[in-house]
Amino acid sequence: METIGVNLLWLEPGVVGGSEEYTLSLLRAIHDLDPLDLELRLFSQHSLLDHHPDLGLRFEVITAPRVPARKIGRVATEHTWLARQVSALRLIHHAGGIIPGSPATAAMLTVLDLQPLDLPANFGRVKRNWLAQMLPRSVAQAKLIVTPSAFTAGRLVDLLDVPADMIRVVPFGVVTRSEDHVTGLSDSVPEPAPPTFLYPAIAYPHKRHADLVDALALVRREVPDARLVLTGRRGPCSEAVARHIADAGLDDAVDVLGRVDRQILNAWYRRSTAVVIPSEYEGFGLPALEAMQTGTPLIVANAGASPEIAGDAALVVPPRSAEELAAAMIRVATDPLTADQLSVRGRERAARFTWVAAGTALIDAYRDALN
Repeated sequence: METIGVNLLWLEPGVVGGSEEYTLSLLRAIHDLDPLDLELRLFSQHSLLDHHPDLGLRFEVITAPRVPARKIGRVATEHTWLARQVSALRLIHHAGGIIPGSPATAAMLTVLDLQPLDLPANFGRVKRNWLAQMLPRSVAQAKLIVTPSAFTAGRLVDLLDVPADMIRVVPFGVVTRSEDHVTGLSDSVPEPAPPTFLYPAIAYPHKRHADLVDALALVRREVPDARLVLTGRRGPCSEAVARHIADAGLDDAVDVLGRVDRQILNAWYRRSTAVVIPSEYEGFGLPALEAMQTGTPLIVANAGASPEIAGDAALVVPPRSAEELAAAMIRVATDPLTADQLSVRGRERAARFTWVAAGTALIDAYRDALN
């Protein structure tokens, strides 16, 4: 049986966002498929098992003896300790987007997006310069590259001259969720009588929260009781978004909830009039998939991977256009036929995205890299 190493030293639980859910959900899917000819050996920090103890029951997990808190310490651990650990393996999967050093073991790489190259102004100078060097070098060293969308695959081809046959698209999946029955949930997430729009996203520059706030101001001219709910942990633009809401006079119409429990978020998905995603850059866009799964009408900007994921199950508007966003929001709020059509199409489209299919695709990628 072939053993493949998976480098998870980069994964700080609760910090790295969608890449954590993507990577760990794929690993769990592979375990549940039980591929008889492959086994995975995970290399991680101790904190990974503290937050995800089930991984230790599913896989052989080797934890580094001590990883310094700063990124430079983690990188040093990858260059030294990890290199020794994987020296006898035929393949190591670097799931965090960077291949450390010049590995002696053949390497496979996951690249979620190329935002540092496409939108470098969104990153600090040190990180921007480091990624501008490491991303091209890592891609050049990879035997095979996994990415979650055709959009990101295309950017790899266009920006870094990666041959298309070296890329495998392995999309996110979505877990079928039952109705949440939690004491007090109905109080936490009231059934909204007025039209209520949801945007679950950390306040990063490319998420374009301000466009949605401006759109809400326009919507309320025709739908005076329309409301907006923002979820997601604090980000670099959180204070600017709060000021924008206040300047627009919308403090009473916008609920900024921060990071919420998964069950609460699921309830907001189900009870919202629409999920609106004005983001101008997505390597995949899991909230769009989750909205479609719950049958919530979806509105997305025509940017990044969002239109690819949504297909015909969303209203697609130009990015950075509050006017177009507002028109779509008004349409969903006032036209029941449109809302019903989007709901049906969304459920049908989301059914195509399963973790079983994603796990199978990753297994196939491992076999291709080995062969």
